[in-house]
Amino acid sequence: MIHPNGTPSTLRSLSTLIPIALCADDYAQNQAIDDGILSLLVEQRLSAVSCFSAAPRWLQQSAPALREAAGAADVGLHFNLTEGFADAAPYRLRSLILRSLFTRLDSQWLHRQLNSQLDAFEAGFGKAPAFIDGHQHVHQLPGVRQVLLQVLESRYADSPIWVRNTVPASAAWRGKPVILKLLGGAMTATALRGAGVFSNRGFAGVYGFDRMDYAACFAEWLRAAAPGMLIMCHPAAAVGSDDEIAAQRLVEYRFLKSPEFFRMLQGAGVALTPLSTMDLAS
Repeated sequence: MIHPNGTPSTLRSLSTLIPIALCADDYAQNQAIDDGILSLLVEQRLSAVSCFSAAPRWLQQSAPALREAAGAADVGLHFNLTEGFADAAPYRLRSLILRSLFTRLDSQWLHRQLNSQLDAFEAGFGKAPAFIDGHQHVHQLPGVRQVLLQVLESRYADSPIWVRNTVPASAAWRGKPVILKLLGGAMTATALRGAGVFSNRGFAGVYGFDRMDYAACFAEWLRAAAPGMLIMCHPAAAVGSDDEIAAQRLVEYRFLKSPEFFRMLQGAGVALTPLSTMDLAS
């Protein structure tokens, strides 16, 4: 388990802390995001990082820095079908969703995209990813999730790689969390169980990227904390360019760097833990 400043919570004994994962998405998208995530990793304020291995800066800049800073955190692939970087995006999200629902996605093309991004991840980080998820949750869409399971079986049959599901950690949550569940989150969780692929137990971090009171959001998510829950976040150390949520990334970063963040974890009795190390058999 990763504890604030390397020390266990003062409110609960080590054996009773609730292990949850906190994953920062979009690593390698730009310098501001990389700087923010690396800073949080050094201070053990994250337990997972999801990486754009298709980003131009991945091999020469982002991956070498991450190899030094990752520590015990899980490092995984942020499978991308919608972020174009220097080139046009392969799909806009709305178009991708519609094509997936009407079974109009080319499975051979998806295989090539996923294997190419996995190749790039391994070339940069030096080993297989600890997990795979999707930028804008594309990995859970019909047609995409089937390809993901096939690639996991053919490429990593002997590797304990986990995959994100987006089933909300609380049944009381409404709005966007429910939409993600219906757009493949629930079916992905079922498919992962059927295939024997490890996954998180409950998902949080979903909101409209429009809240200055991000701490209040985080407090709500922690109230649903249970072993194996995964919270996603999108921090950056500065407001980057060509990024629709750039301003909100800085809001998240400032909270995650604050003493309030650690106090909130302690008050909830949780410990940030790599999901790959959790024993959730019971």
